[in-house]
Amino acid sequence: MKLTFYGGAGEIGGNKILLEDRDARLFLDMGVPFTFGDRFFADWLSARGRFGLKDYFALDLMPRIQGLYSAEALECTDFPHKPPAFGGILITHIHWDHTNHLQWVDPEIPVHMGEGTKRILDSWATTSGSADLGEHEYRPFRTGKELELDGVTAEPIHVDHSAPAAYGYLLHTSEGTVAYTGDLRRHGPRAEFTEEFLERAAKEKPIALIIEGTRVAPEDTRQNFSEAEVLRRAVRLCNDAEGKMAIATFYPRDVDRIRTFWQTAKSTGRTFVLSAKAGHLLRALAQDKHIDVPKVMEDEDVRVYFRDMDRPGKWESELRDSLKDRAVDAAWVHKNQRSVLMQLDFEHFGELIDIRPEKGTRFIHSKSEPFEEDDPNDEVMHHWLEYFGLVYHQLHASGHLSREEVAAAIAQVNPKVVIPVHTEHPELFKEFHPHVKLPKNFSSLDL
Repeated sequence: MKLTFYGGAGEIGGNKILLEDRDARLFLDMGVPFTFGDRFFADWLSARGRFGLKDYFALDLMPRIQGLYSAEALECTDFPHKPPAFGGILITHIHWDHTNHLQWVDPEIPVHMGEGTKRILDSWATTSGSADLGEHEYRPFRTGKELELDGVTAEPIHVDHSAPAAYGYLLHTSEGTVAYTGDLRRHGPRAEFTEEFLERAAKEKPIALIIEGTRVAPEDTRQNFSEAEVLRRAVRLCNDAEGKMAIATFYPRDVDRIRTFWQTAKSTGRTFVLSAKAGHLLRALAQDKHIDVPKVMEDEDVRVYFRDMDRPGKWESELRDSLKDRAVDAAWVHKNQRSVLMQLDFEHFGELIDIRPEKGTRFIHSKSEPFEEDDPNDEVMHHWLEYFGLVYHQLHASGHLSREEVAAAIAQVNPKVVIPVHTEHPELFKEFHPHVKLPKNFSSLDL
């Protein structure tokens, strides 16, 4: 039984881990690293999409794996298409660094993911064409279902993360149990999910724990708030806004963060103005009774913002028509701004030109701080804020375990071997456990 790493080793994101055990060949996630293509591509230069994987192979950005990719993805390459050689792909959650490279995968390879993850993916594909990962044999599951996959039993168990329907896996192999965390945290509103996963993992006495370490670093200068602390501080900021508008930007599919700012608006007597994409997502998730979705769309004090009321797409027209007078535009927000808490994504900052916020408007950045001090996106964002006189506040609860929480999780599970992934500092894990195996991309570890 062995593990081969095609991504996620010594880097954040990009998890693509192949587990092989007798007849079983299963991938754990199929993501893109955060630094993918940085050496060759920039905002003004990207791979030539019409050629499938050709550019990625030529620049050694994607591994050449027989029996993984679709015939369409390989059509313009010198790498021949082969029949599918893998029994399945196990997705932990919806984030791009765990799902994006599904777009190249042969559609006959089964893709296992949570029912809620599939609903998010469908909404995402509807509201953003670039998020469509193509046709696949999706096999959604719910917590408690065991997956029998070519002799390996995969047991998905929910965890708390900054995306709903996130899972870790217990993989029962011929050599023993391998626990794979995906991304998780212990300080979110559903911390009990993570506790349940860690307790079940410990009970299995795993031969290996594959654990993420996004925040394991020599020094972690990022905020370590809980979601409850974000709510308390957001309420205080809005109350201290001196009658000015408040704007928040956050990951638009983070349902917990949507709930936090909805509650902030209600606590401070403001109207919560939500993006159309977030509204569509909440409608989609509300159809799943197993997911705790905030009843935001049923609140008469909530409005949904449409960037172009005159020329909406099909999904926008359907959503707008169902909302009636609760669908609003820039003119409405400008007129009512002093009593508004508005979600505004970074890519939609152009709306500030039409909204015309008053100087002194509070801007709450509720995402992770930039990984690099000279992040060009962060610099551009602050230029916009300075031009419109918006007052910046950083307020975020991470979707990942802190360094101390990682150490505690490893001690609780007590595996024979620890394998760190999704981290730029895997060597630091040697402080947490006497038996650590450091994976390398494009190499294998025998268990």
